[in-house]
Amino acid sequence: MFSKFFSRKSGKPGKAVSYEDAKSLAKDGNEEERADLATRTDLKPEILYFLAEDPSPKVRGRIAANTAAPRQADLLLAGDMDESVRGSLAEKIVRVAPGLTADEQDKLRQLTYDALAMLAKDQAVRIRQTLAEALKEVTDAPPEVIRRLAWDVEAAVSTPVLRFSPVLTDQDLVEIIRAKPSPDSISAISQRDGVSEKVSDAIVESDDENGIALLLKNTSAQIREETLDKILDRAVDVGVWHMPLAMRPKLPSAAAVKIARFVAEDILKRIAARNDLNASTLQAVRTVVHKRLGDAEAVFLEEEDGPRGDSVCVRVDDDEAFDWASKLWAEGKLSEETFLDAVGKSRKKAVAILAVMSDLPIRVVERSLDLKSAKGCVSITWRAGMKPSTAEIVQTKLAGVASKSVLREEEGGFPLEEDEMKWQIAFMTRLL
Repeated sequence: MFSKFFSRKSGKPGKAVSYEDAKSLAKDGNEEERADLATRTDLKPEILYFLAEDPSPKVRGRIAANTAAPRQADLLLAGDMDESVRGSLAEKIVRVAPGLTADEQDKLRQLTYDALAMLAKDQAVRIRQTLAEALKEVTDAPPEVIRRLAWDVEAAVSTPVLRFSPVLTDQDLVEIIRAKPSPDSISAISQRDGVSEKVSDAIVESDDENGIALLLKNTSAQIREETLDKILDRAVDVGVWHMPLAMRPKLPSAAAVKIARFVAEDILKRIAARNDLNASTLQAVRTVVHKRLGDAEAVFLEEEDGPRGDSVCVRVDDDEAFDWASKLWAEGKLSEETFLDAVGKSRKKAVAILAVMSDLPIRVVERSLDLKSAKGCVSITWRAGMKPSTAEIVQTKLAGVASKSVLREEEGGFPLEEDEMKWQIAFMTRLL
C-alpha cells in the first residue's frame, strides 16, 4: 500500500491519496506509512488530527512539524509526553507566534496562542529555550509569553529574552532585577542595548557585582551621576569594576579623580591618557599620578602647533619596562609564567611585572629588593597572587637574599601570616 502513494526513491508524497485510503493508512498502515502520511499537507484536517493521537512518537512528531495540521492538533501535542514531539511543535509554532495575544477573538489563533503558552511552561528546558531563542528579538511577540520566559529560573531560557527582547518594559525589568529569579538575570539585563536610568538604578541597588560590572562596560547604558557615585563609594574593594569605571564614556570630572585614587597603575595610566576630560580634571588626575606612581612623571602632551587647551591629555613618562608590563596586564597577558620567564632574561622586566601584578609603585618593589628584605619579598609575591615557591625565587634571584636567610614555603603555603604580610607592604610603602 505504501508504494502506491509515496515515491520509493524519495519517501516523499507521490500522487494524491483519497480520503478513504488515507483513513485506512492512518488506522492500519505500518509506522513508516503512517509517518509519511503525517507529512502530507493535502489531507483532511480530521485525518491529521487522528494521527496526532498515534501511538508512535515518530508519527506524532511529523504531525507536530506539519504546517497543515489543525490548530486543535497543535494544542493536543503541546501536552505530548514525548519531548521530541513537543520540540518539533515549538519549532513550528514560533513561526506564527508574532502578533498573537492572550485575548484572541479568532478561535484558531486562540488555539495557537494556548499551545504556545503551554510550551512556555513546558517542563523540558530545551523546549522553553527553543521558544526564547526564536522570540528574543521579535517586536510583536506575545508579551505574556515573553514575560513568562523572562521570569524562568533557568538562565538558558531567561537570558535570551532578558538580553534582547524589545517587548519587555522598564517596569518588567525592574521587577525581575528585584526578584532575581535566576542567578544570571541581572547580568543579562545589564547588557541590553540602551539600558535606561531607571533600570540602571535598580541594577546598582541590587548589589550584584557582576551585573554592575557589565552595566559599566555597556557604553549604551544610561547611568545617572548620583548612581555612579554610589558605585564609586563601594568600588575600592571591587576590582572587577575598576577598568569599566575608568573607561566609562562621558565620565564626570569628580568621578575621574576619585577613581584615580584607588585603581591599579595600568588603569590609572589609561585614565591619564583619556582625551575627553577637561584640562582642570586632567591636572587633578596628574596630581594623583605623581602621588600614586612615585617613579613616574606626568606631562602634558602638546600638538605641533601648540597646546590643546581643554582637550589636553596626560601621559605617564616612566620606565619603559613598567609601561610594557602595564600593557600586558591590561591585555590580560600577564601571568606568573611571564614573570618567571622574565627573571632569567631581564631583571628590569621582572621587577616591573612584580610591581604591576602586586599593584604597587615600582619604587616600593625596588626598595624592598635593594634592602634584601626577605619578608618584603614574600609579602610582595603574595600580593601579586603568585605561589609561595615563587617567593623564594624573588628572594634569591632578584633580591640576592643569602640562602640561610631565605623564607621558604611551609606546607605549601607562605611562611608569613596574612596580617604580617599586609603590615610589611604598608611599612615599605611608608618608607617612600
